[in-house]
Amino acid sequence: MSVTALSTWLRLQSSLWLPCCAWLAFGRERANAATPAWLAVGIGLSFAALLPILRAPRTAADVVTIARLLGLAVLLAAMPSANAWLWWAGAVAVVLADLLDGAIARRFGGSEAGASLDMEADQFVVFGLAAAIVLAGGGAHALLLPAIRWAFVLAAWWLRVPAHEPKPVDGDNRRGRRICAAVLVALLLALLPGLPPVAADAATAIAVLLLLWSFSGDARHLLAHRRRAA
Repeated sequence: MSVTALSTWLRLQSSLWLPCCAWLAFGRERANAATPAWLAVGIGLSFAALLPILRAPRTAADVVTIARLLGLAVLLAAMPSANAWLWWAGAVAVVLADLLDGAIARRFGGSEAGASLDMEADQFVVFGLAAAIVLAGGGAHALLLPAIRWAFVLAAWWLRVPAHEPKPVDGDNRRGRRICAAVLVALLLALLPGLPPVAADAATAIAVLLLLWSFSGDARHLLAHRRRAA
């Protein structure tokens, strides 16, 4: 795995998708029935560009991760005409597949590249579900959930600290995995058919606060490590 190539990909993706988040948040009245499909195509192309960088798929877990992204793309493309409950069940399946690829990696062996692939898949799933919330009329603040990571990547580039590492705190990603799980649960709750809008907005707002707390901890650790290394 080329760290340089991965870092370049991350910066390009952040520069591309952050404006997309802003457009969805502030210009969603200009969206139409084709918008989810275009998002699906963009996510698919972005993720496809990552595969040769990570030389994926290498393992069975990688295959599940790629299938998870394909499932997300299908969900987004089907969003305008899909039955609400069937669509939500598909979103649950995409999120639960993250548990499956993790279990397969632990059972049959994973890799550093596979961990990076999984992290970027998580990011696109968060973005796709947040975009679905906003396109369905939910709170625009849901788009902060994917935007925080992309903003972190660009800030890390400026500060000259790494942003590609799935386990930035001395190899320990337990906090990050728990916060990611909480974010995905909040997104699923916000997408639950029939849930009152105030409850959906509260779920995503709490997730935003948790994610900000998690990334601030990563940033403090990385900056402290840079000062020690200087």
